Amino acid sequence: MQILEGVKFMERICVSVIVPIYNTKPWLEECIRSILDQKFDQTFEVILVDDGATDGCGELCDQMAAQDKRIRVIHQENQGLSAARNTGIDAAQGRYYAFVDSDDILRPTYLQTLYDACEKNDAYMSICAVEDVREDGSSAEPPAYTMPSETGVFSGKELLNRFYAPNGTYYTVAWNKLYRAEVWKLLHYPEGRLHEDDFVAHRLFWRCDKVVCLDAQLYCYRLRGGSICRTSIKPEAFDAVDGLADRYRFYVENGADRTVIDNAYAACWRRYLFLCAKVRQNPEPKLVKAISKEQFLMQGLISYLPNCKQLKMTEKLSAARWSMMPAESLCPAKK
Repeated sequence: MQILEGVKFMERICVSVIVPIYNTKPWLEECIRSILDQKFDQTFEVILVDDGATDGCGELCDQMAAQDKRIRVIHQENQGLSAARNTGIDAAQGRYYAFVDSDDILRPTYLQTLYDACEKNDAYMSICAVEDVREDGSSAEPPAYTMPSETGVFSGKELLNRFYAPNGTYYTVAWNKLYRAEVWKLLHYPEGRLHEDDFVAHRLFWRCDKVVCLDAQLYCYRLRGGSICRTSIKPEAFDAVDGLADRYRFYVENGADRTVIDNAYAACWRRYLFLCAKVRQNPEPKLVKAISKEQFLMQGLISYLPNCKQLKMTEKLSAARWSMMPAESLCPAKK
């Protein structure tokens, strides 16, 4: 791992903006410029983690770091998004952390608005609304926003059931938020996994006594055909089921409210059944094998199935069937 640092700040850094980067060069400079151009009255650093990019992203990062002392660049072999974020967390020096995906765009008041919300309310996290933008960065027609269910100040535990609302990504994704650094103590993303937020979001909210939910649309999420979440199904898609199962177990072990436990349990089964249905439409051998592997996990959860109030009887019957019967008989693989 190679680290290139700009001139160190003499004063304490307020915010560390962590940007994991892999082969997003067409959009990378616009992303970084939107961070550097923040109208923010506190100090901040920009940690660019080049996760083994092969399209020239690393060179672009070095060029921009040479022009602005707020930028630090970390080059590492390709290890995936979780590892890149973890590298940024370990290197961060700020009182607060923010994550920005390297193809997205920040509105100019993003940092100031989220920082003021945390400071005014002595909150551990603040969240803003998200605008989905086209690949060229322009607004959709009509505009598309992900808004909070309700604005205000809440305890993190109050918001756990919002994860399962139609706007649930407002709460669960890493990148429309500002966090106090101490929230991340001893907490990292699971490396080698997709759907990494499903393993982490609940733990973050559980730790936060106060979370500020804002409806200001300050983060622009770029819709791209080749982004991770928009590609066709792969065996790794079942990582999402593992993450949701982890969430359910976390709630049980920590004595969460019954409705929170039920919602987490139902979400896990629904994601599993959805993926099974997708595989059945295109039963490639590697995908059928992924179901067989996942069945061991789901069998370990099945004892709570009769008690879950959030699942319909038809869902419970499907859950029992797709966890207990051989995957090859339910979903014959193509020859």
